[in-house]
Formats: sequence, C-alpha cells, structure tokens
Amino acid sequence: MSAWDVKMNDGWSHTQPCSCSKCRPEPAPVSREKRITWKQKMIRMNYKMREEAAVVIQKNFRMMVEVRKYRLLIGSHYWVREGPSMILTPVAMGAKSASRRDWLEQAQRRQNGEMHVWDDSKQNCASKGDLFAYVENSVKLKDDQKSKGWIEVFVIKNVYSPEHRLPSWSNNVGQGDRNVVELSAEPIYSGTMVEWKEQLGYAERYCVQGTIHLSNNKISGYLDKIM
Repeated sequence: MSAWDVKMNDGWSHTQPCSCSKCRPEPAPVSREKRITWKQKMIRMNYKMREEAAVVIQKNFRMMVEVRKYRLLIGSHYWVREGPSMILTPVAMGAKSASRRDWLEQAQRRQNGEMHVWDDSKQNCASKGDLFAYVENSVKLKDDQKSKGWIEVFVIKNVYSPEHRLPSWSNNVGQGDRNVVELSAEPIYSGTMVEWKEQLGYAERYCVQGTIHLSNNKISGYLDKIM
C-alpha cells in the first residue's frame, strides 16, 4: 500500500480518491463582498456631506422664515399694542356680494402696492396696533360635511376718519360714518374658522355676521395660540 493509501484509508475500503467529504472536502466559500475603491469612498462621503448640508440649509431657512414673521409682527410697520382687540369682517362666498367685491378690490390694491384699508365696526373702537381679520364662515358641503372656513389676521397700522373712505364704498348703505383702518400688507396668521371657534368657545354652527369688534378678554386665548 502506498503512502497515499496509508494516509487516506482510515479503515475504509477505497483505493483511490472518491467524492466523499474526506477525499474531496468542499472548498472554502469565496467572499462575494465587493471591495470599494478609494474613489468610491470619496463619492459616498461627498453624498453624505451633501445630505447633511441640505438638512442644515432647510433648518436655517425655516429659522429665517420664523424670524421674518417675528420681525413683521413686532417691526415698526407691524407694531401690535399690548392687549389688542380684534375686528372681524365676513367675506361672503357669492361672487356678486358686496363683501366679496370689496375684498377682491383690496387684494388687488395689495398686489399693486397700494394702501390696504377697510372700515371699522359700527362702534368705531379700533386703535393702532389692534388686529383685523377677514373670515369666511364654514358652509355646508354635503349632508354630513361642512367646510372648515378660513381666517386671515392682519395688524391695524393706522386709523383714519370717515372722510378717508374709498369712493367705491359709497354704495355700502349705513356704513358712511365708520372709520377707516389701514392694515398690514400681509397677514400675520392664517387658519381655519373651526380652530377660531374652538378657541373662543363658540358653537360649531356659529357664523360671523357683519363686521364685529371683540375685546382682548374674549380673544386672549386665541392670541396666545397664534402669537
């Protein structure tokens, strides 16, 4: 028996290499993990740095937006007095309604860079630094659904006598003695009437009818939320 036979035949009766695990052991598995090159590492690192930079840029942009809103709110053009009251006026959905017509006129004036104005409530209680809001009441959409309505809050920059009323308001009967309030060009807050009613404790079915004045005591909770 050859030296190979002595080594391989450990009590078995084969005389040549066979397919058993002793004669032909399975080769070690070859790793399929692909090694990346230095260039690929640099590319991956570059992508990661870009992603991190994008996150930082987005965070800084959001911060800038918040700072801008804050400056608009407390700046010289958007000064809000301590304990402000709020004037609210409803904007009807009907295309031919007077309130919708006047609201669209002011939207065009704002776009043209002209003075943004409206009239005071019948009590003429508005003061510089108070708040003014356009609202669209919730309306029925389906049998069991209603719209949320919307509200846009502006700052009253100045108050003028009725002599400064716009000529286009001459057809608004019963409002000729109301003061004129100059408003900020952009709203300081936009939300829903559902939120407004919940904060002020009004019933879900409540609707704003005509221009009204609300004292600070009534709106303090709402102001804490939006400001």
